[in-house]
Amino acid sequence: MILRRVIQHVRKQEWTAIGIDFFIVVFGVFIGLQVSNWNDTRQKSARGEDYSLRLKAELQAEFEYAQALIAYNESTRDAARNAYEGIAGTAELDDKTILINAFRASQYNWYERRRAVFDEVVASGSLSLIADQSMRLAAVGMYNTLTFSLAQSEGQNSPYRDLFRMAIELNLHDELARNCGDKPYTTKGVAVGLLTLNYACNIDVSEVEMAKGVAALRSDPDVLRTLRLRNAQIVGRISDLESTLQSFGMYKMFSEASAP
Repeated sequence: MILRRVIQHVRKQEWTAIGIDFFIVVFGVFIGLQVSNWNDTRQKSARGEDYSLRLKAELQAEFEYAQALIAYNESTRDAARNAYEGIAGTAELDDKTILINAFRASQYNWYERRRAVFDEVVASGSLSLIADQSMRLAAVGMYNTLTFSLAQSEGQNSPYRDLFRMAIELNLHDELARNCGDKPYTTKGVAVGLLTLNYACNIDVSEVEMAKGVAALRSDPDVLRTLRLRNAQIVGRISDLESTLQSFGMYKMFSEASAP
């Protein structure tokens, strides 16, 4: 339609009409591009808002996990110190207390990281759609730090953990694991599957069995050596976790969240 009109105007040398037709064509193209750009911007903004909400929930779960891991490691640190003093004889602790602390010092926490949204954002090249720069930096930092995997691997591969389990009898270990081992707890937030050791416990075994277990721990000099190493590792991981949360602004982002 427009092309036919332009041809007619050219034949008649109607230059004003040609200019008007040209303006209409250019203006129409411009408006079409603007509408397309506006729709694209609106869609990106909506995607960014959706990603931001989902990513913040994911980061909150990570924050709660980190707090739980700090609390868990504080419990194992205290247990390691008590066990060391009891086994070394520098503190007067009964056999039951020594065994419970020695067992808990060998424990480590495990958690399935919540990072599905972050991985989706990165894979789609949409990280820039997260308007909150502090959230972007926090996510990149939290999901790329080695602190969490290091804390798990050190606990899982601890020489002390192996020595403890090789030293005591099966029935005693089963009793300790059943009554004094990891327990799940419910948080007010979004993290699930968190564990704790911070509770009072008791074991139902004879004094002879307990004495035999403590004697086995004391008879192996590597127990105290590896227990010292385990304590140093735990102290280091607690410091690293706290520094990680501070460095990436997690305390500020979730200031109202409470530690377990």
